[in-house]
Amino acid sequence: MNLHTCIQTSLEIVLMGIIFFTNAVTSVRPRMDNDVHNVTVIEGHEAILPCVVNNLGRHQVKVIWQDKWKTVLTLNDRRIIDDERFKVDNPRDGHWNLHFDKVKYGDQGLFICQINTDPPLIQTVILSVIVPPRILSEPNENTLIFREGEKVTLTCNATGMPKPTVTWYRKSSVKGEPTDSESCTPFPRIGTAGEILNIYNITRHCGGVYECEADNGVTPIATKATTVKVKFPPEVKVASDTISQAIGKDTILECTVTGYPHGEAFWEFGFKRLFTSEKYMSEASSYIEEEQKLSIYLTIKNIQSSDFGEYFCFASNDMGHARDKMVLEEYKEKKKTTPALISTTSSYHYLNSRANQPHNQIKEISPYKSKGRTGVSLEKNELINGQSDKRKLPTSRPEASLQILGHNTGQKSQLLWTFYITLSIIWFTLIYQNCLNV
Repeated sequence: MNLHTCIQTSLEIVLMGIIFFTNAVTSVRPRMDNDVHNVTVIEGHEAILPCVVNNLGRHQVKVIWQDKWKTVLTLNDRRIIDDERFKVDNPRDGHWNLHFDKVKYGDQGLFICQINTDPPLIQTVILSVIVPPRILSEPNENTLIFREGEKVTLTCNATGMPKPTVTWYRKSSVKGEPTDSESCTPFPRIGTAGEILNIYNITRHCGGVYECEADNGVTPIATKATTVKVKFPPEVKVASDTISQAIGKDTILECTVTGYPHGEAFWEFGFKRLFTSEKYMSEASSYIEEEQKLSIYLTIKNIQSSDFGEYFCFASNDMGHARDKMVLEEYKEKKKTTPALISTTSSYHYLNSRANQPHNQIKEISPYKSKGRTGVSLEKNELINGQSDKRKLPTSRPEASLQILGHNTGQKSQLLWTFYITLSIIWFTLIYQNCLNV
């Protein structure tokens, strides 16, 4: 084989290898994932739908996106429809991700990514849109007023995806309301009764702010507050049934009115309404935490005898009226009286003088104790130091085993003399023994 023939044969072999290799490479077809992709997004946010083509190699393909109505949205990286929310992101070879902003609940459904191979390859994406809860409010629903005893129906129309659950709460407007109220649930959380809350035979203790809360697991939670006010006739309670004050002084009468709505409230004297004047000053104050309560004050200046008597606190509204009575009377300071006491000195002199008096002129003495002092009770004609005592003294006292001070003094003297005599005898005996020893 000459040189020319060898070179020609070698070139044919190389060419055949190139053709074989090219056919081998182009025989690997593009491939897409057949699994269905699920994408969930909150309404109003951005959605990203994936589309990945494997083994693309040198294949020249066209990629299109279609929605559930088979509408072509994009071709390769170009937007076809007029909706500017859609665009294709091609971050690297084989990736054609569909982006669109401000997703609406109606956008959810089936989306298809397709390439123009033979046969065509498709990748399916299911878009789910979840919607935060919303509460539909009707006009003039912020404050509702009912009469005591009526049936009350509160509604909370909530929407969202998934469907939200509704929970009711109540914030009482009455401070210290009874916890055993049968008409209202005593706890802040009323329950998950649904979109409708019924209150049967409503009472004044059921007033307050009712709040419904809609929650479906998607933030934010929706709430709606409705203020419920209950109308009922007034109740009047005076601070004290009776009050006393001295003539020439000032005093204040006070009463508490409980009712809704507040109508007229004032003080009466002699069934005449009292207005602010030089003689009277009428005031009213409300409670911040308890709008159903009202305090009515009446100041009476420079009280005279004509001011004493019955005063009435009166209140009324469109549900009824009520009154309560307070009596103003004169205050008189009580004089303190103390029983007369006989001094211990006089008692002692009296006892000493008894020995010199005839027996028929001496009367018995009844000892008694008053305020920690010891004294004696004398009859009208008893003699003190030989003279008659004309004072009227108590004649009867509880019996007590007490000794008269003068008598105690005599006993002490006898004991003292006994001590001196005994000491003298002992001293004399010692001296006498000493003399004998000498």
